Amino acid sequence: MTLLQMQYLLEIDRCGSMNRAAQSLYITQSALSSAIAEVERELGITVFRRTNRGTSPTEEGRELLAQIAPIVEQSRRLSRHYSRRRGEETARLSVAAQRYPFCAKAFVELLRTVEQPAAQMSLKETDMAAVIGEVAAGTSDLGVIFVSDLTEGHIRRTLEEKHLVFEPLTALHPHVFMRKGHPLADRPAVTIEELRAYPHVVFTQSENDLCYAEEAVAGTGLDFDRMVYVNDRATIYNVMVHTDCVSTGSGILPPGYSDERLAAIPLAEQRDMRLGYIHREHRALSPLAQRFVELLRDITGETEKKN
Repeated sequence: MTLLQMQYLLEIDRCGSMNRAAQSLYITQSALSSAIAEVERELGITVFRRTNRGTSPTEEGRELLAQIAPIVEQSRRLSRHYSRRRGEETARLSVAAQRYPFCAKAFVELLRTVEQPAAQMSLKETDMAAVIGEVAAGTSDLGVIFVSDLTEGHIRRTLEEKHLVFEPLTALHPHVFMRKGHPLADRPAVTIEELRAYPHVVFTQSENDLCYAEEAVAGTGLDFDRMVYVNDRATIYNVMVHTDCVSTGSGILPPGYSDERLAAIPLAEQRDMRLGYIHREHRALSPLAQRFVELLRDITGETEKKN
């Protein structure tokens, strides 16, 4: 059975009619019928049952169609892949990032500038250990993380072991995220001692190492009696909007990419956190990756000025 015959079989099944399938394939119905008859003789089965109402697969036919569908699809993918290589270059970028809304904003703004007809773009939001692993393995072109005075030494050693480089983007003062009706929401700044009265919500981490935490006060040795662990941004927003839970981070909540019911209040007496991106040693960023970094720098810089 040839690949062309497989395509004929799938088209007949899709159309439910020999006549409509022949029209779709731009061949005569007699030529199509002959091709199917040849397949049936070769395999020793009846693929389709023909009635006045149309054509439908037999039990053996359904089994055959299920087996050949992936083969035909893979053939089409190969054809698309190599036809694109002969034409314009495919726009490619893979970014891994800790769960920051400003990364999503930069990624969306980048997508609007991509003009190539073929593109493969991805943004994976995950924890820091996974971000580092993605870039080290070459699965992602770059990763977005932050470091603090207490975590930077450990993280840089980890990056060196994996032949990765940390490039700083900007310094951000830590903020507390909370709902706008929260008892602390009207303060010009909030202290750690004031936060202790409320549950602290944090992202789960794949490695039990506080240096990989995404929250501004995690890894500092500060303990909270009540902790809530979540795995994604949508959940952490919902938890804070509907409870008195708080979290700490960059303070950047871009409109349209976060929850408008949340406020970001400066965290008093805390050193700045340094946002940056990581990439493999001796590997230059592509023009598309450089553009993403520029957008990220613009977004975080403008928001920090407002704060």
